[in-house]
Amino acid sequence: MLTQSMKPTRGQALEEAFFFRMDQELIEQLSRRLQREEKIRLFASATGIRDRKHLEMLADSGFELSTLTAFIWVPLLFVAWADGSADDMEKGVISEVLATKGISKSTTSMMLEHEWFRKRPTEELWQVWAEFSTATLQTLDAEVRDKLIKEMIGLCRVVAHASGGVMGLGKISASEAKVIDRVTRTLERCEERQPALSA
Repeated sequence: MLTQSMKPTRGQALEEAFFFRMDQELIEQLSRRLQREEKIRLFASATGIRDRKHLEMLADSGFELSTLTAFIWVPLLFVAWADGSADDMEKGVISEVLATKGISKSTTSMMLEHEWFRKRPTEELWQVWAEFSTATLQTLDAEVRDKLIKEMIGLCRVVAHASGGVMGLGKISASEAKVIDRVTRTLERCEERQPALSA
């Protein structure tokens, strides 16, 4: 049994309660910060975007990694299949070239081994992607949206070059150019729908 001198004073009890709460808030704040940092790191790995400011805006925009990965990879998938096949040689070259653009090899390998690359993508997948793109890009900050669109179109070109030659030195075929143009028009449509800012 605690003697009177061993019992915490009201002041000590107040201090302990106050600092315990502060510690809990600090722990939660650090946890949120770590989660955000991890999200930024994963976004960089999935998209190839290196600009810290753009990655932070993207992380704060409500995108989840799985959604962002699908958003980036659907157009790449259609470009890879533009000439009628996405064989192992093409996949190997695509993997190597995308790694040079900042997309991690683990992300690339996982995506290339996905069901998507085993059979030609459907028009339904394109429509779902296009609808999502149109709705989602409008919610992003204009600077982030422009950067993301530029990165996506650039990656489509990388995949087209990769599937047409050795280490990305091949020419873009007419069918690949047609898919890239379709991607570009879909993404630019998102920009055209932006409401004009009032003066």
